[in-house]
This record gives sequence, C-alpha cells and structure tokens, in this order.
Amino acid sequence: MTTLAVPLDDRSYDVHIATLSADEVAECIAAAVGKPSGVAVLVDEHVAEVSPRVAALIAALKARLPRVQMFRLPRGESAKNLAAVERTCQWLAQSGYDRGSVVIGVGGGAATDHTGFVAAIYLRGIAFALCPTTLLAAVDASVGGKTGVDIPAGKNLVGSFHQPRAVVADLGFFGTLPERELAAGMAEVVKAGLIADARLFAQLESDPGAALSAAFLPATIAAAVQVKIGVVCEDERESGRRAILNFGHTLGHAIEAASGYQLLHGEAVGLGMLGALALGEARGVTAAGLRSRTQALLARLALPVDVKTRISPEVVNRIEVDKKRHSDAVRFVFVARPGEAVLHDIPLKEVKAQLLAAV
Repeated sequence: MTTLAVPLDDRSYDVHIATLSADEVAECIAAAVGKPSGVAVLVDEHVAEVSPRVAALIAALKARLPRVQMFRLPRGESAKNLAAVERTCQWLAQSGYDRGSVVIGVGGGAATDHTGFVAAIYLRGIAFALCPTTLLAAVDASVGGKTGVDIPAGKNLVGSFHQPRAVVADLGFFGTLPERELAAGMAEVVKAGLIADARLFAQLESDPGAALSAAFLPATIAAAVQVKIGVVCEDERESGRRAILNFGHTLGHAIEAASGYQLLHGEAVGLGMLGALALGEARGVTAAGLRSRTQALLARLALPVDVKTRISPEVVNRIEVDKKRHSDAVRFVFVARPGEAVLHDIPLKEVKAQLLAAV
C-alpha cells in the first residue's frame, strides 16, 4: 500500500492507495477517526448497486465502529446540489447523529464533494473520511479539502474548505468502471503533469496506456496526488498558488454545463485544458506546440478533443459566473511549459474574444 501524508498541522491526514480488502479499508478509516459516537456512510446509489465491495465495507466498518448506517446518495452529478445536501442533513438529524459522529463518503467525485460539504455544514462541522471509487475522485476530488455543490448559475459555486481525516483509495472498486470513466480520470493526471510535474507528463506522452495498467496505476495515482498535496500544503485555502489546480477548469466547467452534464467532468476538463493552451499560445504565454502535444496525448487516452466545436459564445459567456472571477476579470491558469503553471488576471472581454479566435 502506498501512503502519502498531507501535512497540514492539526488537519493532517494520510492518503492510502492500493487494491485492498474491506477489512483493510475499514482499518485505515477506523484508525483515523478514533472513537466516534456514530458513523454515517454516504454511498453513491450506483456504486451500491454494482459493487459487492460496498456491502463488505459496511460489514467491516460495523465490526470496528459504533452505529454504522448507510444512506444512498443520488447517482453522480445528481448528488451535487443543495436539495440533495438538505436530504442528507435531514437524514443525519433524524437518525440522531451528533457532533461526535463521522461521515464516510463512498463514490466518485460528486459523492466525495457532497460528503465533504455535508460534513462541513452539519452541526457546523463534523469529521469525515473518503473512499473514492473512481480514478478522477482518487487523483483529485477526494484530496485537498475543497468541497462544493452546484447551483443553476454554475458549478461548485457553493462550498467550503474542510479537510478529511483519511482518504482510502481502494483500487478494487475500479473493476466496475467503464473505460470512459477511467479515461476521464486520466484528464486530471495529465493536468497534474502539465502544471507541476514535467516528468509525469513525459511518461504519459511516452506510453499513456501503461499508466492505466495494473502494474503502474498505483504509481500513476500517487504521482498526481503528490502534485495536489504539494500545492494544497503551500496554499490550503486558495489565496494564491492553489489556483493552478484549476487549470482547464474555468473553461471546462462552462463546457460541462453547456453539455447538460452529458460530458463527464474529466472530459470537460480535458477540453478546457486545450482551450487554455490555445489561449496561452495566442497570448505568447504557452510554448508553441504544447497544445498539439497535449491534444495528441488526450486523443490517445480516448478523451474528446473537439474543442473547436465545443467553444461557442454561449460557453464563453458562462465564464462570467465562474467562481474564479474577480470583478471584471477572471484569474486564468496557463501552462508555459510542462511542469510550469502561471496565473494571469485577464479582463473578461479579452478572454471571450481571444478564446473564440484562438481555438
């Protein structure tokens, strides 16, 4: 098992990565949460239906922790809204969970975001742990303490910073993932390489298929997670450098919303990265050719690369409600060269006009 420390003083925790038994997952979580008064396990309903590992995990948790109950969350992005959060909080209250309780989230990025946000606001904050079941959640959504849900105006506009007690990525859950979901997770790995790990990006370019093989997948996840840990520990609450983790997301969120969430988050982020690289090249920030290299890599990973058909005036207008907007400007993340990300505040009018021209 690979264990990575997230050193944040009294908010420190570990990220565990391996193919694990239910007992091993439960042991990691139990060791991290201590002696709670009760445990609420929030599980994506689709994961609960397709993976026998969920029932085994619940049984293993019951053997170690008190008052373990499971609550099913709506599938995928349907869990990322305030109505779903209210239902979960109402169930927690009716079930008698108090401030000594712990919430455990099991599922993809939407489920982990939902769990973290619920834990941050229920009774003004209780402890939580996460068991990500998708590649995207393992490499990105579950680590770093950013939690949030969507509202009609835009994605992740309501949220909080709240660090988990533990993250346990049991790769055994990945066996039920469609290939499309695995590919979507790789978009965040590519992002990690582009913004802060040139060696990782080079390895992906050399042999992208190897990164998803059983032999190398734990190391792939660990490399991406280590990038995020390094950035988060330098800037936990996104007052500066942590914003580089948003590379591809400003435009990606707009593309994702415009698709009616038919695109997976990772697919939209991949397209958003291509748009950001195109804009960076047009502004002289990004090294010539990096966009075409990244597009070739994403295509080899079976991710959509039709960014030109995805960028419309409607999509660009959605950037106005992005959470990274500052007054009449948006903080845009560019990659100068693999491993080197930079932040530029650009007037919204310039972003709109130049994006449409650049792609």
